[in-house]
Amino acid sequence: MSVDPASLDFFSDAIRRVGGRLTEIAGARGAAHTALSKQELVAIGTIGLHGAMRMGEIAERLGVRQSAVTPLVDRLEDHGLVRRHRSEADRRVWLAELTEAGTRVYDDEDAVYRQAAAEMLAPLSPEEQRALVQLFKKMRVPD
Repeated sequence: MSVDPASLDFFSDAIRRVGGRLTEIAGARGAAHTALSKQELVAIGTIGLHGAMRMGEIAERLGVRQSAVTPLVDRLEDHGLVRRHRSEADRRVWLAELTEAGTRVYDDEDAVYRQAAAEMLAPLSPEEQRALVQLFKKMRVPD
């Protein structure tokens, strides 16, 4: 199935605007996590969303090589946001999970996304909101 050029133009612009709005909201909230890089915040978001993960899983979800994840997790450990531990199921496997401080960062970031989503959904009727959610579910959006 091909993509309509006008739809592509509108949707790509909408994605940019959403990103800008998230940045505005985060700034207005006085984002306490400005010392963290975008990649570090994305890693925290990924682990927060999915729970304890193997390094390979983190790499796959971030779209980077596994060799890039170890120093990333090292930095997050140095900040006290992530800890590594052996898997109960397979002692050869190391998992990275959020600490209490990491969970607070995740919750703060999640609040920014939720506020932006609420603002964007507010003008829509409940039926329109459900239809939009169904359309997003139909799209290939990585989790």
